Amino acid sequence: MSSEQQIDCVEEEDVLPRLTGTWSLVLGIAAVAAVGCPLLPESVPNQFRYFPVYSILPLGMWAVVSGCIALRRARGNEGATRIRARVGVALGAVAVVPAVATLLWACWALRSM
Repeated sequence: MSSEQQIDCVEEEDVLPRLTGTWSLVLGIAAVAAVGCPLLPESVPNQFRYFPVYSILPLGMWAVVSGCIALRRARGNEGATRIRARVGVALGAVAVVPAVATLLWACWALRSM
């Protein structure tokens, strides 16, 4: 491949919009899905109903952090689509805020006993 062909390939890649924040979106969806695991029917084994609850905070925090990093990298790049990163940050926040509120409420309730 000559250098002209390599330059043409690079120019063609720049024409397409670059997707950013895919990992953030995937982690955010996984965190929100883990929130609903305890609501599964009783016929589902307990390890599948309650074990994912322990991953809500890490998945949600990773979704927010990776989405913020993707948004930061996409700043100034007109060809980048930021919707996946934004949705990943939003889903991560939706999963983290109730989990943290529940932990704070549990700590407060146990302290007042």
